[in-house]
Amino acid sequence: MGRTATEIQHDVVLAGRFLIDAFQTVRRRGWLPWISVAALVLAGVLLRKRPVADLAERAASAADRALQVAGALAAIERFREVTRSQRAA
Repeated sequence: MGRTATEIQHDVVLAGRFLIDAFQTVRRRGWLPWISVAALVLAGVLLRKRPVADLAERAASAADRALQVAGALAAIERFREVTRSQRAA
């Protein structure tokens, strides 16, 4: 049995609130600068044995995919706006 669109939207809103609360807690406690340092150290440890050309190729591939997804999401949002305005008229 699938979930309704309303249930999914409520879950997304709840997850957004959770992330915002967590981010504000981290900022309030003063940990925010250390998160970026920890991320850089972790990335350095994980990527230290990879060739630079391989990393550049993967980064370019990820950026290309991200642009494709962003374009698709923008098209979906434009379609939703058009259908909303048609329903309202």
